[in-house]
Amino acid sequence: MPHAPCPMPHAHVLNEETIADIAMIKLYRFFQLIAQLLAYTYSALIASYLILRLIFWDSLWQVGFAGDFVPWILLPIFLLPILAFFVIKKRWFAIVSSVACIWLLGWLHLTYFSPQPANISNSPLSVKVFSANFGWHTKSPEPLIKLIQSEKPDLICLQEIGGKDTETVFSKLAALYPHHRGREYHVILSRYPIRSFQGLHLGAGKEPQERAIIEINQQDVVLYNISTTPPWIRKQKILPFLTIPVYDYPERPKQIKDLVRRLQKETLPVIAAGDFNFTEQSQDYHELKTVVRDAFRTAGWGLGFTWPSGWNLNLFNQKLKGELNFPLVKLDYVWYSPHWGAKSAKVFPTIGSEHLPVGAELQMQPESARM
Repeated sequence: MPHAPCPMPHAHVLNEETIADIAMIKLYRFFQLIAQLLAYTYSALIASYLILRLIFWDSLWQVGFAGDFVPWILLPIFLLPILAFFVIKKRWFAIVSSVACIWLLGWLHLTYFSPQPANISNSPLSVKVFSANFGWHTKSPEPLIKLIQSEKPDLICLQEIGGKDTETVFSKLAALYPHHRGREYHVILSRYPIRSFQGLHLGAGKEPQERAIIEINQQDVVLYNISTTPPWIRKQKILPFLTIPVYDYPERPKQIKDLVRRLQKETLPVIAAGDFNFTEQSQDYHELKTVVRDAFRTAGWGLGFTWPSGWNLNLFNQKLKGELNFPLVKLDYVWYSPHWGAKSAKVFPTIGSEHLPVGAELQMQPESARM
């Protein structure tokens, strides 16, 4: 009888290797499809944000909310060329994403890492300004007091500081700051005489603000201590059967418009410091920027983020636990009128509040240099 043919050697092994290769190819293609979907979806969202910002800006709360987290939402752009070259393998997407990376690098450098501090050698006046939102939940004013004693600013604006803490600050800093005024949890301390003090409610809102005229070396200077109404996530019914969370900030634009009108009427050198509760990408920031200048963006280096630092998550939702200790946005500012130039600006270490303090050194500019 004829013998049955012998099986080819290693045929079984080769078959298993082929199956494994096919499985790997399928897995790679699946990963490629997911990467392509994520990259295209993210790119479309960023493009939509930029277009909607150009058209609507903060009149759409979705644009306002997304803008508060710039540059964080833009950082994934740096991953797109990697995906384009090694995973998606689309030449057009690789080129577009690479150009976007170059644009983002340039924007980050110009916006956050290219300070242009003033160096006015013949300045008739120099003043150091300090601002801190003390926070309702801060346990002790001692870190704040120590920081002020160390830095020795000339003018201090404090927001959200309680009555007992205010008395402690006034008493322990009386030797350095003999002039001080307080109102509704907001206080101003000064090394120089406070010639007048006025309580404000910008935009007819409930949030208190203050305006003081301070005489510094025979020069009157206007100081605004500002805290605007913060934005918040609130429930809104959009259909009889549907309620969604929305990012709400109706009071702040009114307060900023009122502040801008007041600043436009000022003839004396002006400094405005405090917790403005907006970020640099907000429409309110750019409206205020038309009349005064941001000291940190002029003379500071880096992102300058001030919030949150030790913010209890249960303040947002009682079911959440823990704290946010990594600042994500910039809410606290020192602004100045064209009478001044910013020599330096910085964000200080934590004082136990959810806001980090900020400070700036301003120099009076000669009249010929003011623009």
